[in-house]
Amino acid sequence: MHAYRKILRPAVWGFYIVIVLEFLFMISPFALYFYSSYGDVLNLLHRWPATSWLTGFYLPHVSMTTSPLLDAVKPWGFRLAGLGLLLFVLGVIQIYGAKLFLRREVTGGLYRISRHPQYAALALLGFGVLLIWPRFLVLLSFVTMLFLYFLLARWEEQLCLEKYGESYREYMQKVGLFGPRWLTSWIPSPPAWIARPTAIAVIYLLASVLAVGAGRALRDYSLSHISSYYTENAAILSPAILEEAELRRAFELALTDAGVRDRLAGSDAGWLVYVVPTSWYLPDLPIDSWEETPTEHRGGHTTPRDFDPGLYKVLFTKARTHVPSSRGREIVKTAYGREPVLRVRLDTRQREVTAIESPPANVVWGDIPTPLY
Repeated sequence: MHAYRKILRPAVWGFYIVIVLEFLFMISPFALYFYSSYGDVLNLLHRWPATSWLTGFYLPHVSMTTSPLLDAVKPWGFRLAGLGLLLFVLGVIQIYGAKLFLRREVTGGLYRISRHPQYAALALLGFGVLLIWPRFLVLLSFVTMLFLYFLLARWEEQLCLEKYGESYREYMQKVGLFGPRWLTSWIPSPPAWIARPTAIAVIYLLASVLAVGAGRALRDYSLSHISSYYTENAAILSPAILEEAELRRAFELALTDAGVRDRLAGSDAGWLVYVVPTSWYLPDLPIDSWEETPTEHRGGHTTPRDFDPGLYKVLFTKARTHVPSSRGREIVKTAYGREPVLRVRLDTRQREVTAIESPPANVVWGDIPTPLY
């Protein structure tokens, strides 16, 4: 049991690092350095069909949508993450202040609402990050982290019972584990005939399956609310809100050029094609190199809503997939990455291809799996 407890706390923080640090990598000025090593870990998952889907995203990250619900997800993610961080700091101040000066159990303040407000705050922070950076791997790590928090909380409560006795037992009867008691009092206990470890394992597996199922349903919902147009062997997407007719016009105009057709010939794989307004810069797409991106647009996504319609950069990429027979929308759902092939600049109003160029080999952080839409 002692060895089990020694492993539990590092395991909790290990999964929490997966959830939070990847997002921090993305917003850090040292993202290129971090991803030079972290990207190899993610790409290792791509070797096998059973794990390649873990690096995929189930919510839009680079694409605008026609769904107010989806558009609200990321702003709320930042709010929840900020609230979770604030509550965690307050909990740390309260618990360590009491240990240093009062030297007794803490049952007031945040601990009047939850027996483990710091864990609840970290879970809230993790959920916010889950909405900001919605990768399947992060989703499963979040579920795993919640169960590890539960085990760690139970272990700590046993220590408190041994130390404080009946007073802590009375406290447990008044205050909920991770929130107000009225929120959790309705949850039934496992049947007596199920051993506790077995019950936890079964519930964990069920929760993981339900979480992945919900993620896939959200992915389907997301794909139905972004700008898209599908052919037999190509998924044509736009991060901007464009009519299907405009996507088709840009895609077909690019293919009228003999040089484009020659560069694309000879591949049976599905294509992921991106139609991006010329004035947009998206570091998550391998469409503009760092050197090509104007200095004022290197800090993140540049997606002005007043872009010039008709002037586009069209990026042709081969879908990296373990299911090469995928067609239409399934190309997006089965792809775990993309291989940039060609960048075409065009003006759909003048029906003119203005340039055929080679795109950067990877996104600005290197060969890492970034959002497909």
